[in-house]
Amino acid sequence: MDKWFTFYKPHFISQDEAKKFVESCETHPNNDAKILMHQVQRLISLSDDMQKIRPNDEPLQLLFLIMCVENVAKLHDGYTGEYKSQHYVKKFFDDFLSDDDKDLLRNGFIDNTDKWLRPLSFENVVEMLYKIRCDVVHEGNYTDFSFHDGKTGMSNINPDVTANITLQNIRDVIIRGCINAIQSKL
Repeated sequence: MDKWFTFYKPHFISQDEAKKFVESCETHPNNDAKILMHQVQRLISLSDDMQKIRPNDEPLQLLFLIMCVENVAKLHDGYTGEYKSQHYVKKFFDDFLSDDDKDLLRNGFIDNTDKWLRPLSFENVVEMLYKIRCDVVHEGNYTDFSFHDGKTGMSNINPDVTANITLQNIRDVIIRGCINAIQSKL
């Protein structure tokens, strides 16, 4: 259980809350929470490991984050069919993110095609993240998008947005959403 506790601990206010969460998932009669908890740790850890293999290719990391989102939403709904990836990615972001996290994403990207340089809508952010995932999966394109580097926003061409949010911020938003999904199964 140490592996799970270590992974989830930073996302709780106290160690006791994190420990209770992990123990509840491990012992709950409904095995769904345990499966979700384990799957989230595996897929997010794969995303983290990509940083070691391809340090500047953030879309590869994002691929595993979006795979996690899709997986959680499908498992949460009990969906065992194929396809519907985009539907379940959208469902995850709509259903499991807090309003604060939705605002964080919404304000994380500026639409460079808008003469007023407005933030993307929440729906457009989710669509963009999914399209980046699709570019990696279907086109092998994992070098054309960059997130905020912690110092400055990154201007991108396809899509034409400036990222004012780090990939780490997106990772944390996704983990918090996953925790919300898991807790709804407890």
